[in-house]
Amino acid sequence: MNEKTVGMLEKFTGVSVHTIKYYEKIGLLSSARREHSNYRSYDIRACTDIYECMKYKNLGFALKDIRNLIKEADSEAVEDLLKKRLEEIEIALSELQEIKKHVTDYLAETKEIEKKLGNWYIEEMPDFWIRFQTENMEYGKDAQLESDGINFMDYAPESKSVLKISRESLNGIENRFSWGQAVRAEYIEDKVKCGNAWSRQKGYTRIKGGRAFVFYLKITGAYASDGILQKKIREIYREFQQDMDVPGDAYCVRIKITHDEEENDWNYLKIYILLKPES
Repeated sequence: MNEKTVGMLEKFTGVSVHTIKYYEKIGLLSSARREHSNYRSYDIRACTDIYECMKYKNLGFALKDIRNLIKEADSEAVEDLLKKRLEEIEIALSELQEIKKHVTDYLAETKEIEKKLGNWYIEEMPDFWIRFQTENMEYGKDAQLESDGINFMDYAPESKSVLKISRESLNGIENRFSWGQAVRAEYIEDKVKCGNAWSRQKGYTRIKGGRAFVFYLKITGAYASDGILQKKIREIYREFQQDMDVPGDAYCVRIKITHDEEENDWNYLKIYILLKPES
């Protein structure tokens, strides 16, 4: 039989009736209505066109390009469309490689914090920009992350949730802390006007890094508002510098959150205290 119904064409090509009808609707296929019935029939050309459609579909071409390829394109146009598709694939591969790097780096970071929990080190704290969103547990009046076309959330996972605990809190004088979103300076420096009133007016604060006392902690509960973390930081720092007050603010970078069988959420923090903080 030289002509087939849509059901027969489905079996012949392995392509669903729904897809065949849709391709016909948008002009990729054509059919003829049989005499004395409402059935449409498809000749061998329809099979060929379906094969071509599926070939280009599986190469990732958009439907508008597929129509061009099987209905209009000459040899030069086919070559141009194939080159364009290769360029799109190269861009997609580059983006996937970037995502792969982020996932790889984050996996390494989560493994590192598990190994280093409970230990302290002397390391370099990087320079970073932070946008504070709270004073203690109250949202600030300009708490939004987006300002002047910059949204620190767009930089996740390079951007981190950071808790700043004041030096006074760490030394038991008063409990002051702020939550914010921070981005390492190298990622944001070209977008934030540095070192002038503009950045302060827009709610950005630049934190200069340097040699720091660093340790890793796993903690749960309302640790900042209850002062539990502040007390823990003071205890660990004084193991390093006995009987000395903590010299500056602490910046607590949250690496990950996990949950246990009792539904407690555990925050894994990397904590920096600059040994020579800026005055």
